Amino acid sequence: MRLRTIEPSSGLIAIVFGVLMSVTLSARADDHRQSEDADAEEKQYQYIRIVRNDRKLASLLQTSVIRFAKSRQFPGRVVDLIGAIHLGEAAYYEELNRRFEDYDALLYEAVIPENALRQGLRPGNRRSGRKLTDDESWSESRVGLATISALQVGMKDVLGLEFQLAAVDYRPGNFVHADMTQEEMERSMVRRGESFSEMLAREMARATLQQQRRNPLAMNLDIVLSVLSSDRQYRVRRIAAVEMVRASNGDVFADSDGTSTIITERNIKALQVLRRELKKRSNKVLGLFYGAGHFDDMEDRMVSEFGFERVSEDWITAWQLRPPRSASDQNSR
Repeated sequence: MRLRTIEPSSGLIAIVFGVLMSVTLSARADDHRQSEDADAEEKQYQYIRIVRNDRKLASLLQTSVIRFAKSRQFPGRVVDLIGAIHLGEAAYYEELNRRFEDYDALLYEAVIPENALRQGLRPGNRRSGRKLTDDESWSESRVGLATISALQVGMKDVLGLEFQLAAVDYRPGNFVHADMTQEEMERSMVRRGESFSEMLAREMARATLQQQRRNPLAMNLDIVLSVLSSDRQYRVRRIAAVEMVRASNGDVFADSDGTSTIITERNIKALQVLRRELKKRSNKVLGLFYGAGHFDDMEDRMVSEFGFERVSEDWITAWQLRPPRSASDQNSR
């Protein structure tokens, strides 16, 4: 059985890749310029961050685990917002799988058809939970936003990373679906007058404007260096990492009022499920595993609607941004 999902045309996928390249190639590969750009746009809280080494060069991309507690509405309850990026190193997903065991309830995102959800299917399309290969995870279990998933799968090999749907184990009994169904999402987009083609066109326009504000000669030099470099995979990772940090504020695909189905409406649904799970006596420590781009809006709601306070944060390394040094390299220093 195959999950029925949103099926983008090849032309739409091409547009998505065009958006990616328009945005990505406008980023400077030079680490010091990246530092200036990222620092200038830094918000009060970060949910994805770039860690720099002692030479102030980008070395790690990390995602956050934000702990909330001290709610009068839900005394004694703890909730962690666990940031996800849908492409990561194998060690990143191994660490997440280990941490997920510690939660009484682990709420997760996945836009799944209603019929599949009723059958108890989870990402991977198998109740038995057999680990899928990367190819199977795309051809047999296209859960979520198919256009974005296509983009992620297409970039997996370019960046030398793993795909989340193949690496995360969704089988454990503490996993709780906390997202819109495919049909709910489609209805919301119709109600709001949204369409993927319009959103993608809007993002392409923004990307083009960003390109015009930057030095085209320097940009093209960075591209050539990235292609010709022996560590080109890590150079591309560094370029992509800067754009991921910029995009993590949640306004990608947002309408003029700053809201969207992709972020706002799905957050509302996720927190409805969270409220239900918080009322269960057995659930003392809960996790909400969602894309980090959802967290700016989600944290505001956790504080204003649930009465939680941010009490701590932790970070998990998702990407190495520089190749590991060999023993000979280290001895030569």
